[in-house]
Amino acid sequence: MKKTVLFSLLFIVSPLTQAQALCPMTTADARQACLDEKLQSAIDEMVGDLTIIKQRHAENGALLKSLELSQQTWDAYRKTQCLNVYQTWQNNAQQKAMTASCAIELTRQRNQFLQDYYLK
Repeated sequence: MKKTVLFSLLFIVSPLTQAQALCPMTTADARQACLDEKLQSAIDEMVGDLTIIKQRHAENGALLKSLELSQQTWDAYRKTQCLNVYQTWQNNAQQKAMTASCAIELTRQRNQFLQDYYLK
């Protein structure tokens, strides 16, 4: 049991490490610019997939309405979660990077969900 726990801990990567892995720049400004680009890319991919979903199900008004509501609910969730991250990292040089990393991760998760349940 102890070996399993220790082995599992090896694969847990801190959010800060994730942000640095996403954008391994040496300056904070360069890292933030990179994170902003990655976030925009994740958003663009999700919006593109939402467009495809809406086209595929154009005749199903109830599904489209429900999808829109779920997207609004997810967006509120993302904003709240990342605001919590922002507040947690208050007065820390990594605050913006951590907040952007949060938004990237949640957007990628949402898009993966959309792909798995609506596009496959």
